[in-house]
Amino acid sequence: MIIAIDADSRDTAEADHLLYELFGVVDQPVVACTHMVSGGDRPHVAVSLMSAADLADDIRAHFAEHHVGLAITRPGASEPELSGPSHLVRGAYVAAVEAALGTAGRAVRWPGHEQAHGVLPAAELRTRCGIDHLEAVGDVSVTDDTLIDTRDFLRPLRRGGRLTLQLQPAAGNLLIPFELQHQQKCCADH
Repeated sequence: MIIAIDADSRDTAEADHLLYELFGVVDQPVVACTHMVSGGDRPHVAVSLMSAADLADDIRAHFAEHHVGLAITRPGASEPELSGPSHLVRGAYVAAVEAALGTAGRAVRWPGHEQAHGVLPAAELRTRCGIDHLEAVGDVSVTDDTLIDTRDFLRPLRRGGRLTLQLQPAAGNLLIPFELQHQQKCCADH
């Protein structure tokens, strides 16, 4: 089952907050992602949850008093169940399609996310954390022995049905995730 929610989150931090709120509502293993939504008044971020369990009633109850777009896709259904304001339903639908195809999305929770702690060799990071591919910026090569400081925060991207973690060089001949937990927003000092 896939449930996508567009609550008109302004950025990934706000969307992450929404997902953490939902993790308290659904006590089931999930793959949870954020999805960029373009068009409309301004770009924003929607979220998706994929689970073997039926989470629809819990999610609907949680958002009963909120204006959000919902797209609920059940296995074998010919089309999704859509509800909410039309401009948000569109974003939820986009997120549901991306989640179903595995073509886009920034993973916040997935099987293995809880193992992302400390400094790990690349091969161990892939195995323990369920990451399919490691990609370093600037044509830096990543071998099985390359050390990666997880900084206890990974946000891999879904591409072609695989989880890809983008990395960048850091001091001490280490690689670190490209997306850091506490990022300074561009132009924040202007």
